[in-house]
Amino acid sequence: MKKRYALVVMLILITTIAIGLVYYKETLQVSFYPLAKHIEKMRIFKYVQGYKTFETENFIIRYKDEDEEYAKLTGKIGEKYYENICNIYGYYPPTKNSIIIYNDEKSLLKNLRFNKGNTPIGVYYSGVIHILSPEIWINSSDNLEQIYEVNGPVVHEFTHLLVDEITRGNYPMWLTEGLALYTEYITTGFEWESYNITKEDINIEDLDNNFHAIEQTSAYRKSFEIVKGMSDTWGFEKLRDVLQILGEGTSINKTAKAVLKINLYDLNKL
Repeated sequence: MKKRYALVVMLILITTIAIGLVYYKETLQVSFYPLAKHIEKMRIFKYVQGYKTFETENFIIRYKDEDEEYAKLTGKIGEKYYENICNIYGYYPPTKNSIIIYNDEKSLLKNLRFNKGNTPIGVYYSGVIHILSPEIWINSSDNLEQIYEVNGPVVHEFTHLLVDEITRGNYPMWLTEGLALYTEYITTGFEWESYNITKEDINIEDLDNNFHAIEQTSAYRKSFEIVKGMSDTWGFEKLRDVLQILGEGTSINKTAKAVLKINLYDLNKL
């Protein structure tokens, strides 16, 4: 009898947890995400504990000796756009923002626990901006600073950091990528080109449900167009409202209805 009672209790507990994960996953995420992010951030810093640091008013940049010039340039670019981007999103991080510069692809991939493949020039992960040294991916020395500023990852990844903090990690990939590209577009002038891709065949359902399975050039461009369409239609202040509601643990579907007064998939019409 006792064993049967214990089994029933266990089944009820498992069912309750399962229901919670299905119906309250966003609420659970915003509750536990900051702690999980902090733990992973400490692991990341331990990996680069031998790196030097360069501080600006709003950034702490970790780097190796050979990247001192790029650390200073990264800080310069970050400070140039910091006020503007924070003002756009109506959010200023409470502490200095961390950036790590890696002077080899292997170190970046290893610290991020990425599988081998094409190494990105910039990644935002667990509260930290990770950058591959410009020495590796910029061939021209004549206009390196301009290339790094306009085509580099600093503005893009800093936008991801703000979106992550405002939403407490509760956002779809298409939204954060679209916002990062749109922020670059209105600040540095960089625009993710279409390159004759078939982005017209991609809809919001595809982006929301299976972003990484889509050809990435197309997925990024379509995300940019959707976010730009949202800003053009409702004003960027509504996008700020979307991020705030997501940060309260609301799903993107319910957030679209609450803030934009539309169903999420109606964004296909923009």
